[in-house]
Amino acid sequence: MFGGLRSALMEAATSIVRQPTRTLLCALGTVVAVGAFTTTNGLTESASNAVSASFSELRATTVEFQGPSSLTEGDVARLARLRGVTHAGLVWDLYQQQPLPVAIGPSGSGTSPTQLSVTAMSPSALTAVGAVLSSGRFYDTGAERHHQMVALLGSSAAAQLGISSSLGDPAIRVFGTVLTVVGIVSSAQQESQSLLGVIVPPYAAGIIAGDRFPRRVIARTAPGAAQLIGRAGPAELDPYQPHQVTAEIPPNPTTLRSQVQASLSTLLSVLSLAGLGIGFLSIAAVTVMSVAQRRSEIGLRRAIGYSRLEIARLIVLEAAGVGMLGGILGTSIGVLATAAIASRNHWTPVMNTSLVLAAPFLGVAVGILAGSYPSIRAARITPMAALRS
Repeated sequence: MFGGLRSALMEAATSIVRQPTRTLLCALGTVVAVGAFTTTNGLTESASNAVSASFSELRATTVEFQGPSSLTEGDVARLARLRGVTHAGLVWDLYQQQPLPVAIGPSGSGTSPTQLSVTAMSPSALTAVGAVLSSGRFYDTGAERHHQMVALLGSSAAAQLGISSSLGDPAIRVFGTVLTVVGIVSSAQQESQSLLGVIVPPYAAGIIAGDRFPRRVIARTAPGAAQLIGRAGPAELDPYQPHQVTAEIPPNPTTLRSQVQASLSTLLSVLSLAGLGIGFLSIAAVTVMSVAQRRSEIGLRRAIGYSRLEIARLIVLEAAGVGMLGGILGTSIGVLATAAIASRNHWTPVMNTSLVLAAPFLGVAVGILAGSYPSIRAARITPMAALRS
């Protein structure tokens, strides 16, 4: 028995080496299938690892509350005293961000006004949104306490007005109210749309447009505290009517991470199966063509005594050998592709060792399955039919 198997293996190896073009065509399908399978699974592991790391490092730590115009800085101060809150500030949009005429100079004469949005922010809100200055200084609680008419310009608004620096305390006229520009904001982690316009303290906002606009409270929290602050915040901001305050709570990082990983794994698994299906069909098609081309050879083997089982075994072993060759090449290409793509995206390449070791045998399995039908067709060839063809 083992002698016959050894002889069949030798004949299959000889057939594979003797017909390099046919072998390469058959192996190409396996290389594509196993390479795609290895690459997509490697990318699943690497991308999932990157997603986990990103969510571990960048946990959602911002809660935004929407409330009525009656919310004050005193209400925000109560919220800021909650354990887990690192910064909190009051923000609202004047006229719902409808542009207001803004001109340079106390009188505003001589230049046509520029239409800019105006946002009110308490001094603590500037810290909460992560504002960064390119020139000047922030206004503080002293400016608010002494009713100073000051303002900050977003970088985009400053460029439109032609103001490059706060040196010399340039003045602007906003909807008829004169304000002194004390700083220019270059960037912000939150409320980035405010960079397109003028930022004013609450007192100045009341002078310009009154106090009738809905408020927002931006709260920055310690890692893991956002969910708790989102639930407790409305009662702290408005103890008598907490239902008037709504909270936008960020999703739980653990749940969101799991959902992203599951979606990514599902997507890449579908791509892997598609690659295996294409490879299977490729091997089957090339093997069927090979059997058709070798009808005379197969008929001669039947004539000299080969049984149907031996013919079928020979075809299956040839397909399995080609499948293993393609599996090894595909695995190598898949590992290299995973490392290259992960490196380009600044991920840590992660490969499942068991999968890498099993991938060549996956090629063998694909080869055996793909060669089964052609082997049955080959076994049915009779010597007479082969000679007539």
